[in-house]
Amino acid sequence: MGTEPSAGFQARDRLGRVLPPVLFLTLIFFLHFLARQLLGPLLPAMERDLRIGHAVSGLFILVMGMGFFLSQLTAAFLTARFGYRVCIVLSLWAAAAAMAGVGLVGSLGALFVGFFLLGVTGGLYVPSGIALISVLVHPRDWGKAMGIHELAPNLALIVAPFFATMVLGLASWRWGYLSLAGFLAITGAVFARYGVDAGTRGTTPDLQRIREIAKNPAFWGLAGLLSLAVGVETGVYAVVPLFLVNERGFDLTEANRILGLSRIPGLAVVLLSGWITDRLSPGTTLRLSLGITGATIVALGLGPREVAIPAVFAQAAAAACLFPPILSAASGISTPENRALTISLSLAVAPVLGGGLVPAGIAFAGEVGSFGLGLAGAGVLVLAGTALVRSLGARSG
Repeated sequence: MGTEPSAGFQARDRLGRVLPPVLFLTLIFFLHFLARQLLGPLLPAMERDLRIGHAVSGLFILVMGMGFFLSQLTAAFLTARFGYRVCIVLSLWAAAAAMAGVGLVGSLGALFVGFFLLGVTGGLYVPSGIALISVLVHPRDWGKAMGIHELAPNLALIVAPFFATMVLGLASWRWGYLSLAGFLAITGAVFARYGVDAGTRGTTPDLQRIREIAKNPAFWGLAGLLSLAVGVETGVYAVVPLFLVNERGFDLTEANRILGLSRIPGLAVVLLSGWITDRLSPGTTLRLSLGITGATIVALGLGPREVAIPAVFAQAAAAACLFPPILSAASGISTPENRALTISLSLAVAPVLGGGLVPAGIAFAGEVGSFGLGLAGAGVLVLAGTALVRSLGARSG
């Protein structure tokens, strides 16, 4: 089988020529990310409706991360067997079913199952989407292409609070999940008909390939940096409404408005990060972004109420810079055949450590004492993460 993508697009072409499929993949990433990040803005309302505490809310986020973790262990097998397009369609339709389940079930245990399955289905997309972009786009444009792709989570982080506020104003938190399930199902049908695929598939993983990847220090650096990036972009994001409402005296509508507006600059910043990554190096961009992000999280947690709003905005902008250089470096530390597997394995730990344990730990800190101290601890961890950049090797710069 050749290396040409389907639907008439050339492999390793300049970004301008393959922009339509990159934008379609960005839309799919947006819907998946919105499905998982809707939980944070809805948590205060869910706590009241379900009569649960902050620690239980944190566990919702953790089990979703655990589902994402398990999906990464199987994603490489599925892409090798079925190809990228089939896996992306499967992820959309399965996520729609999981979202509908969360919106319909009544028991706490069933909600845990629903959030776990939502994590599983969301995780099926990421390795296929990133690997497909690396096939479509010339390496010289990887940073810009990843910057466009990373518009999706940044846009989702803007939309989620406003979408949650609208849903809560019209009905209940359950309708947010049910309506989004419909969008996911329709997008899956459209991509099944018109979506692009690669002429090659990832190789079926085996123990020898896994050992080969695991022996590469760059892989472990990548896994650690992705964990930190997920932790500051989605983990901190998920608990900010609880923090602002419970410890800084904001009402839920105001907290969600701040949360959504703070992510708007990230749309421009993420593109700038991709441009800087291509002009300088992933390592330089990462060190700057990690330093600023960690410092602003510490300020958010320990500063007074007056500091909260500017700290939320600064943290959001800095965190948006992390993924383009990380993913650009990830595309260069493995062979094309091992790329989906490398990304799958490195992403497997990120949702549990960064997207699960970080917000669960902050929520637990809020339950027993102070959200602010939990946030400050997360910020210190991010600052320490700059030591991992060197492990990415020559491509990190």
